Amino acid sequence: MAHYALMGGGRLARHMHHYLRLLNLPVSAWARDPKCALNSHSIDDARLRLCATIQPASHVLLLVSDAAIPEIVRDYPFLHEKRLVHCAGAFSFPGIARAHPLMTFSNLLYEAEHYRQVPFIVEGGNRFDELLPGLPNPHFEIAPEDKARYHALCVVAGNFSQILWEAVATRFEGMGLSAAALEPYLRRATENFIVARGAALTGPLCRGDSATIERNLDALSGDRLQSLYRAFLDFHAEAQS
Repeated sequence: MAHYALMGGGRLARHMHHYLRLLNLPVSAWARDPKCALNSHSIDDARLRLCATIQPASHVLLLVSDAAIPEIVRDYPFLHEKRLVHCAGAFSFPGIARAHPLMTFSNLLYEAEHYRQVPFIVEGGNRFDELLPGLPNPHFEIAPEDKARYHALCVVAGNFSQILWEAVATRFEGMGLSAAALEPYLRRATENFIVARGAALTGPLCRGDSATIERNLDALSGDRLQSLYRAFLDFHAEAQS
């Protein structure tokens, strides 16, 4: 049975630690004390803690920021004695395999079944059961040259939609409407995309209702969302041509 050691103290580290425990897989965790750079004693303490954490491990998951990974493996070269895996979406690191979870992680931990459904994206040539043994998750391969584009698309799909929804919720509240009124609409829009992709679009763009579109644009005069509305009109028109 694989024994995992997790490096990091952020959301992903917390979720992975919780998931591995739900799977009854051995797991230990380490996070570098932010004060460790103040003196040599604290640096030594961090090293000793890390050695103890990874000693029984077969796999070490580097769940730190992308920028911190080169520094971590430079400062602690003994990590290369273990099977190293990172979860960065856009970057590659020599000697470290990549398995990116295609999921958004909030401050709240999830149920076991939700974690089991998280797809992992791995580079072609890597076996998922060797990178993350014991995990029953779906997994897909990607060519190394496509990784940066893949991650950019994830950001567009997940984060841009959140920005738009938050902007609309704020404007609802500015008109005296509860943001909660949006929830059934957003939930159904998401479910429709999953169930009926390609046929889920509704409203004036779907109908080609130019009069309503113009009325929408007039109503957004002076609002920065007007330019986004126009940009989506152009993008949709180009996609349909």
